[in-house]
Amino acid sequence: MPAVALSRAGARVAGSGPGGQVLAAGAWQRLEVLPDPRSPQGRIYPLACLVAIAVCAFTAAGNDRFTAVGQWVKRASQADVARLRAPWYPIAGRYRAPDEKTIRVVLDRLDPRALARALLGPRPHSRRRPGGPPAPGVRRYRARRSAQQAKTLARDRLRAVAVDGKTSRAARRADGTRGCLLGAAEHGGRLLDHLEAGVKHNETSHFTELLGSADLAGAVVTFDALHTVRANLGWLVTDNKAHYIAIVKRNQPLLHARVRALPWRQYPPAASPATPATGAPGTGP
Repeated sequence: MPAVALSRAGARVAGSGPGGQVLAAGAWQRLEVLPDPRSPQGRIYPLACLVAIAVCAFTAAGNDRFTAVGQWVKRASQADVARLRAPWYPIAGRYRAPDEKTIRVVLDRLDPRALARALLGPRPHSRRRPGGPPAPGVRRYRARRSAQQAKTLARDRLRAVAVDGKTSRAARRADGTRGCLLGAAEHGGRLLDHLEAGVKHNETSHFTELLGSADLAGAVVTFDALHTVRANLGWLVTDNKAHYIAIVKRNQPLLHARVRALPWRQYPPAASPATPATGAPGTGP
């Protein structure tokens, strides 16, 4: 698993506590059920311990390379190593910390998607957020408060999911090529899932694989023009009962020509909802 990919997913579970770096509640239980790719013989460090050390080093310390993680482990105190559940070494009378090679070999053999899902945790059943008093800055400015209330109402009424791919500049494969990560996130910042898409132009073939386990019924999925293909749009509407906002560019010449030929000037600058059953675009500018 690329270091940058692990740092993005791990940022949701690592944080600073009163005694040092800690993991979010429930993260340990999910890490302990991960399938261990190592042989049962000769194991010194629990798999959850190695992943927790890597997550804290990547996110809390801001490292993006395995060599920097090894340096972070060497500088970690015995209290931090014990908090991350490292094994006790009775001969030396101290907790035993893994080296950089041990962490790198284990992470390279782990299933990236299983690790990402263990770090992200289960998706919430409800998209409504608990109520409470607005932030002090919002209370001081009426305009900001009104905008925040309008945004909250819109979020409660309609769920939106964005799909996008980014090239990991700091992560390279053995052949020197850069990895491309395709991710799905709710509007608001919650990461749902991500996977490695190989090369940049191959994102479209991983679209359904990325969203296959997500509950998209009634949600609006947004994406760039690269994913505006008939197979993906039909899969969203027919199989998942979802809506979409598709961007049409000249990479789809026939569709682009048909969209340009529509009588846009005959409609006022307003928008109407799309047809739920067909996903047809609504009227608007």
